Amino acid sequence: MVRTLNRGPGARSLAVSLWASGDIASRSVYEAVASTPRHVFVPAYFQQRGGSPTLWQRRTEEDGARWLEPIYANTSLVTELGSAEAADGGWHGVPISSSTQPSLTVRMLEGLGIEPEDDVLDAGLGTGYQAALILKLVAGPDRLTACDISGTGAARDRLEALGHHPWIIEADATSWRWQRQFDKMIFSFGLPYVTDSIRTALAPGGRLIANVFGPMSAALVLLEAHATGALSGRFTEDGGAFMPAGREAGSVRPLPADLDERSEGISGIPIEDFDNPHLAFLLSTRLPGLSLQHGMEEGGPMRRLVLPDGRWGEVTYHEEGGAKGWGVYQDHGRGFWETVEQTWSWWIAHARPTWDRFGLTVAPDGEHTLWYRTPDGDSWRVPTRP
Repeated sequence: MVRTLNRGPGARSLAVSLWASGDIASRSVYEAVASTPRHVFVPAYFQQRGGSPTLWQRRTEEDGARWLEPIYANTSLVTELGSAEAADGGWHGVPISSSTQPSLTVRMLEGLGIEPEDDVLDAGLGTGYQAALILKLVAGPDRLTACDISGTGAARDRLEALGHHPWIIEADATSWRWQRQFDKMIFSFGLPYVTDSIRTALAPGGRLIANVFGPMSAALVLLEAHATGALSGRFTEDGGAFMPAGREAGSVRPLPADLDERSEGISGIPIEDFDNPHLAFLLSTRLPGLSLQHGMEEGGPMRRLVLPDGRWGEVTYHEEGGAKGWGVYQDHGRGFWETVEQTWSWWIAHARPTWDRFGLTVAPDGEHTLWYRTPDGDSWRVPTRP
């Protein structure tokens, strides 16, 4: 069988490539990847085949090398589609679960610096592959707690087939009342913000790593817990985007049918800046839940920003090089488009800083403060959504 013949070489080859790229920096993480068969955790996945709507082709072990080779490449694999419908030659649907790109997984593990005696929370169990790696880094299965909002049975079976028996629960890690604290916490889904359940579950001196302020933000933050109950830390140089937490995955936010408040104006924001991930991150810290849409309006490319409460604004670009911008939004007195323009202006005035120039502090009362360069530098409160 393909599964048996390629187990060792595939895993070791992946470890070698991640070491060569610099994503793996420690011998312990290298050995964890080299000795963990990823294909056991991804018996089936979906490959994108283009088209509109996107056509997905399901790959299984019956596809031989076409199934196996991507598993041991440095690529994310879509493992579940929401609202899936069979189509000619494949499937249509919205990705709602995936096996994380290996380079992102190992960078997060390296950032945490997991030690054998650490108690670790793996939030977002998914396929179980990341949990298997962590189990190679800790002293025993009792050191790992893994959770997911649902569907943990398959991952449990795969882990047990390899002799692993961690504590696995079905729970929403963002709201679960943890009865213990953890030394290290890793999140394999996007967090809109750091909840009190997460903050209080991290032991003093402990660290957590997560993608925060999505869905537009691809920034990873590495936070350390203090005895005061506060968390603080910097955003990493290399980001990593994850699907949103649990019930937010695959959701579609419709535009409102009627807009009572509108304004139109000229925007100086170039189209390429809307597509810059570092500006997207900064906008997401000012406007929680912000999402970006691409399209065409009046014969020109368009960028539309949408908030969960229905407010939105868009800019359409014309061939003559000018940008006609109009924020078509429901203001509710909160100045949506004005915030977009002000944030962009600050970003330009500070030489377009990347997300690793920023840090985050989560106070004991849950207030989030984003700061630039140092905690004493420019800073502002990040709104959080309950």
